[in-house]
Amino acid sequence: MARNKTTKERGKYKEYITKALFQDENIRTLLLGDISKLSANDMRVYFKDHVKSHLFIEDTIEQTGSFIFYDVRMPSLGAQIKSCYIIMYAICHRDILDDFSDPEYPGNRADALSQMIENCLLNDSELANKFGIGELRLDSVDIYNSNHFYGCVMEFEVPNFR
Repeated sequence: MARNKTTKERGKYKEYITKALFQDENIRTLLLGDISKLSANDMRVYFKDHVKSHLFIEDTIEQTGSFIFYDVRMPSLGAQIKSCYIIMYAICHRDILDDFSDPEYPGNRADALSQMIENCLLNDSELANKFGIGELRLDSVDIYNSNHFYGCVMEFEVPNFR
């Protein structure tokens, strides 16, 4: 019997995540601003400038804005069960960090972005079912701090069985 290809599955997870993030109107609006005048194609192009499926951040961002960087890691690959984690960086340029206000999302712009990501990934049962057996869960939240960007690092655990 052939084994599932873990590296292919990792790539599929990234596709699911990007699609889910793009479909969330709150995330699109926070990342892109007023999207009402954008064509669907322009929205996809601009969205890809703000959401990256890798964690290489330094020297990647040249503009002031909000961004999501993420990757999928699988530190344990057993015969029947594997560990899978989604690492998300929700970051904002320091010049716009405190210029967002919405009573539904308390805190600064990076706090709001992390709450939107959490809602998107944990409250979409269709998405959660694509990752494995059991519910996706937020495992930890840490601080991201660099010269120009601030935000948080979120780690989601994905219960996944072969």
